[in-house]
Amino acid sequence: MQVATRVAFNTIVLYAKIIVSLAISLVSVPLVLKALGASDYGLYNLIAGVIAMLSFLNSAMTVSSQRYMSVAMGTNDKEHVNAVYNTSFLLHLILGLGIVVVLEIGTLFIGKLNIEADRLNVAFIIYQFLILITFLRAFSVPFDAIINAYEDMIVFSVIELIDSLLMLTLAIGLQYVGSDKLIVYGLGVLLIAVLTFLMKYGWTYFAYKCYRIKISKLKKVTYFKEMLGFAGWNLFGGLAVVGRNQGVAVIINLFLGTVVNAAYGIANQINGALSQFSATFQKAINPQLMKSEGMNNRDRLLRISYISSKFSVLALCFFAVPLIIVMPDILHIWLDDDIPEYTMELSRCILLMTIVYQYSAGIMSAIQAGGNIKTYQIVMGSILLLNIPLTYLIIKEEYPVYFATLGFVLLEIISLFVRLGMARKLVQMPSSAYFKNVIKPTFMIIIPSIMFCLIPNIMIESLWPRLIVTVSIYAVAFILLLWAVAFDDLQRKQILKKVKIWKK
Repeated sequence: MQVATRVAFNTIVLYAKIIVSLAISLVSVPLVLKALGASDYGLYNLIAGVIAMLSFLNSAMTVSSQRYMSVAMGTNDKEHVNAVYNTSFLLHLILGLGIVVVLEIGTLFIGKLNIEADRLNVAFIIYQFLILITFLRAFSVPFDAIINAYEDMIVFSVIELIDSLLMLTLAIGLQYVGSDKLIVYGLGVLLIAVLTFLMKYGWTYFAYKCYRIKISKLKKVTYFKEMLGFAGWNLFGGLAVVGRNQGVAVIINLFLGTVVNAAYGIANQINGALSQFSATFQKAINPQLMKSEGMNNRDRLLRISYISSKFSVLALCFFAVPLIIVMPDILHIWLDDDIPEYTMELSRCILLMTIVYQYSAGIMSAIQAGGNIKTYQIVMGSILLLNIPLTYLIIKEEYPVYFATLGFVLLEIISLFVRLGMARKLVQMPSSAYFKNVIKPTFMIIIPSIMFCLIPNIMIESLWPRLIVTVSIYAVAFILLLWAVAFDDLQRKQILKKVKIWKK
């Protein structure tokens, strides 16, 4: 139970942080939308919206370093971990500089976007801010990875809470800015990114004194080659996700303009905020999953991967499913009359896509831990990028823009089955065990909960009573089914035992 207790503690800490961050985000977004206006807000999401998507890119790169650090920690060899840490630092410095070069080349294409002529200079300035933020996030990956490998989730929580509070302060301050608010907003986001980088570096320097960045530690060229290959393929997968999301944003802009980009941006922000609940559980459990590979314990790795997928889905669905159902009411309360067209449809479809994506959480982590990811990343990246031509055809044929995000859902379902097939070959994960341990219990919890709450949502006409009753019924049904289905008898006894101890 020591591992389970550690995971549970880290999950609770991170969830507390997320709830506070989400509350701050709910206040910040309408403030920024009101201050910038729909057009400038859409412009920012078009040019700098990749910042929100960088969590995928940053995660892909962090997994590379964390995988090697966690595997090394599984061998209890500190010298090995130190060598991996130094190699990771050099590797991500080079990768960060490479990303900067690629993004600078991308500057040539900004003028071809559907942007008003008097806002082109602002777009170029925001893009330069984006490049600097991208570099800082790439360069901070070794610090993220070692904090994650040590499972110091309180540190992550404090740093990210400071980040969220500063973003709220920036959103409030925009209301009183007299000059170009979009430039001020972009500069503010950059300065917050600089401070976040410094906090992560400071913690790793003072908390982990046995690990230092020294050239003498870069003894094994094989470390660099192996990690470069692994990080490179992970980077390809991360870029495919960013390319999918931002490629769709560009196509939306070219055909429909920046106001629809604002709707797409809001949908992605809602999705990003709720995705943190499942990502948090993965962050808490993945170090243990990776260490299983270092221990050469494949059975433990697979068992943890099933737990990761199951509870990642359930963590997201507890919040996302009722939000999908009551989305019109939530948007009306949240944004009042400033709701860009298609926001509701895009938000619902993107949340549905993310729910399907979470079914792959444990599968992806297991494949990452195994280390053989080249073919996996090529196949999955190619499937993800199919969304771009699909979106082009959908919008060109004048179908509603949210049909493109329905395409996201379809391709994510295909991706899930492809990942299952590859996991069977790469880490010997039986598909039957996955369906038994992940698909079956989650469906038994989610589907009845939806059916129970749809009745009051359809029958009650008043906004607030409908919202409160619908969400309450869903939450109660979900929690009861979660207790009955997601845990076995031994786990329920262990949970009750822990609750009794905490009460004392």
